[in-house]
Amino acid sequence: MPTSVIEKRQYFNRYWQMRDLPSADARSSERAELVRSLLGDPAGLEILDIGCGRGTVLEHLSRHGFQVSGCDVATDNLETLKSKGLSVFEYDIERDALHQNYDVILCLEVLQQLFDPADALTKFAHALQAEGCLIVSVPNEFHIWARLRLLFGKSRLGHFDESHIRLFNPSRARGLFARVGLRTEAVVNVSAIPPRWKLLRPLGKMLAEFLPGLFALSQIYKLRPCL
Repeated sequence: MPTSVIEKRQYFNRYWQMRDLPSADARSSERAELVRSLLGDPAGLEILDIGCGRGTVLEHLSRHGFQVSGCDVATDNLETLKSKGLSVFEYDIERDALHQNYDVILCLEVLQQLFDPADALTKFAHALQAEGCLIVSVPNEFHIWARLRLLFGKSRLGHFDESHIRLFNPSRARGLFARVGLRTEAVVNVSAIPPRWKLLRPLGKMLAEFLPGLFALSQIYKLRPCL
């Protein structure tokens, strides 16, 4: 992984150019609605989406009345989002400070790309208002499809163009949150069944709830600092 600001900017601009955007956008839209369900009433909430990517969550929450801003190190996306009238700024999680407090900080599918996720979570917790919360999603790197790919020698874990440098599963995520003084208020398991497989989605959701370590693609956590 790159370490300088310029290297990170270039890397993540290129990262988005290489993504399967229809698939990524479908998953982001699914995640956006699940985040909205965790947040509830939008009245008065000031939200920051850290690592906002292509802005799917920003746009979704804005349409539902939330006051949302976003930040990312991938500047190409930021320029596009600015042209849509969204409030965004450049931000390097591992180098930059947050100079404002927020009611809610979102960090969705980002921690796995950081050298020190614990430090990032601590920084985010300190940037919350007194009754604020974090909404964090992390991938389950060992779900059913990943295990099958590994079995047949097709895993992308450790691949040279893979941005994930920290490998999570549900227990590792909970351990990280506890270590930095965050308690889990709610968790949503995201099914490993792709959104386009509509007929199998109800089964996928049920399996993800009962066996998240195997059938959840990721988990979305609502977290609060321990008192």
